[in-house]
Amino acid sequence: MSNRTERYQKLCLEESLSRIYQYPIACKELSFILRGAYANLPKPLQSLVFQHTLTAIRLLPEMQTGSAVAAAHFLLQSAEAAFPKQKKSLVVTEFKQAKVAHKRRSKAHREEKGPSQLPQDVLVHIFCLLDLQSLISAGLVCRHLFKEINVQ
Repeated sequence: MSNRTERYQKLCLEESLSRIYQYPIACKELSFILRGAYANLPKPLQSLVFQHTLTAIRLLPEMQTGSAVAAAHFLLQSAEAAFPKQKKSLVVTEFKQAKVAHKRRSKAHREEKGPSQLPQDVLVHIFCLLDLQSLISAGLVCRHLFKEINVQ
């Protein structure tokens, strides 16, 4: 095993990619490697970097933060700049699929949660503290709340 490969493996990028809180950092590190050193790496190490890039993109749907999406997009841009045509098209296809899966997953997660609402007694208390102009403005925005309050 070459010195470069050992140094690359010491970065533990594959393990970092699987951790939600380290995913953005690992993607950025991988992006910098792609932009700065990929062309000069030996073929086995290029293959390993490519596999880690695909792994990072495939893990995107499991990530829950905007910084993870931004880091994955930065990784995609670096991959487009560094990889040859065939590998580039594979990465782009994987990214598109991962992005769709991420959006579907986050949408399903939001629908699962449902709209977050304050208890009605808290809303009544808040609206009692508002002046008339603020109360009218709030009424224009959330008319259904006032209908519920008027019923009581």
